[in-house]
Amino acid sequence: MMESDDWLEHDYADQIELIEHKAKKKAKQRKRKWREIEAIKEQQRLKRELEFFQE
Repeated sequence: MMESDDWLEHDYADQIELIEHKAKKKAKQRKRKWREIEAIKEQQRLKRELEFFQE
């Protein structure tokens, strides 16, 4: 019985690790998307600024 409890605990530990890994990956993707959006906004701001000075 003791041996099966150890396996059960090991299986849960693997599942928890997998869930935590997926959560970290999702957070990284969210941060990357946010950085991409910020870069686009910055490009648009610079373009408007350049057009303003060219007028």
